[in-house]
Amino acid sequence: MRRLLLIIFFVIFSFGASYAQKALDKSILWEISGNGLKESSYLLGTFHMVCSADLYVADKVMSAIGAVDQIALEVNLADRNELMSIQELMVSPITLSSQLTEVEKEEFRLLLKKKYALDLEVVDQLPPILVMGMLAMKEISCEVTGYDMEILQIGLSQNKHFIGLERFKDQIEITNQLYTAKEILLQLKEKDSTETSFDSMVVAFNQEDIEALYAMAIDPKSLSEEGKISLLDNRNRAWIKKMLDIMPKKRTLFAVGAGHLAGEVGVIALLKEKGFTVHAILN
Repeated sequence: MRRLLLIIFFVIFSFGASYAQKALDKSILWEISGNGLKESSYLLGTFHMVCSADLYVADKVMSAIGAVDQIALEVNLADRNELMSIQELMVSPITLSSQLTEVEKEEFRLLLKKKYALDLEVVDQLPPILVMGMLAMKEISCEVTGYDMEILQIGLSQNKHFIGLERFKDQIEITNQLYTAKEILLQLKEKDSTETSFDSMVVAFNQEDIEALYAMAIDPKSLSEEGKISLLDNRNRAWIKKMLDIMPKKRTLFAVGAGHLAGEVGVIALLKEKGFTVHAILN
């Protein structure tokens, strides 16, 4: 089940991993300047799931929101058309049960009922990413909300303009290619604790330790090399192309999953490769 949680961390996101670059400061907020920019933009690492009681937006983040003209989320959830497309994509044309043998289908049905009190018919027509999210949230004991959703609400209250770096359908297509009903069945049979993994991720996020979050995310036990390339590297590169066009025009706060910030192909490293100065805002 750990993998299910990490996939949600990536989209709606090993401690022994190493890469040849200077250790990054512990901060989820980074200022982007230089390389011809007249005014700074900002990069904010978010957390797609957090216990409501633990939700806290630091003063430095509030200051960054106030300083920018617009906020760029992974997906523009302030756009009604995007929200309508999400509703349409909540039904998959290919059922989960059709991807399984009769034996696997029965095993899937029993595990769903035993572990989550869910009938197969409830999830059968959902895309894999939504099923993963549903199951992961059922294993977390607290009421869950999203840090990025809080940024959305704060921005709306300040009449900020919102844009998206990608579409929800792009996320669905990526995860549909990587994860099948057989993958979900495999995760259901695992014995590790989603809540333990969630707690570790929350601690790292609260400590603003983006390198620890990245290390958890790329643990081979949770994410294959193909998954890393699709869910992290390729999306990071695509976002950078859009950021290069956006930043000279408007001061922007880019709010993306914190697991995307660190690493050799992380957003911070890619921005530096393009000649920008990227430094941590510590307080």
